[in-house]
Amino acid sequence: MRISSIVVVEKKERPFWQIVLSILLGIIFINYLITLCNYLGEKYAGIASVVVLIASIGICTLIIMKLMSHFVYSIEEDTLVFERIIGKKRNIALTLKLDEITSLKPYKEVKKKDKEIALTYKFVCSREHDEYYAGEFERESKKYRFIFKPTEKMLEVINKSLE
Repeated sequence: MRISSIVVVEKKERPFWQIVLSILLGIIFINYLITLCNYLGEKYAGIASVVVLIASIGICTLIIMKLMSHFVYSIEEDTLVFERIIGKKRNIALTLKLDEITSLKPYKEVKKKDKEIALTYKFVCSREHDEYYAGEFERESKKYRFIFKPTEKMLEVINKSLE
């Protein structure tokens, strides 16, 4: 199998002091919420505290997953593959045949809230919208969109398949 192009998209590292400050502020906020729960009365205070704790764990898990993940795009022969990497674990998020792609435009030219789009896949880590592209494809008579940050070579290969 010949690989045409591979792109690794990673987040910029945050300074250590920002991470520590975020964690401390999060802990203080959770403590404050649990303290507020104590004013609900004996009957509801314990239940509310447990709910706040479980919600906090869920939110922290989502934040950690978002901070630790990055994306790899590759074009292998006529297939575009998007992988999400969290730590050492690689998950294929989306696989597309190049001939399935119906359009590819710069992100700035795309209508953000399109009712025809069933789901939008976002394979980006930064806020550099100028470098993003949005592609669309159809499966099972539903329209889907993917947003990514390709290289020039990758754009060239995809645009050739659109012609």
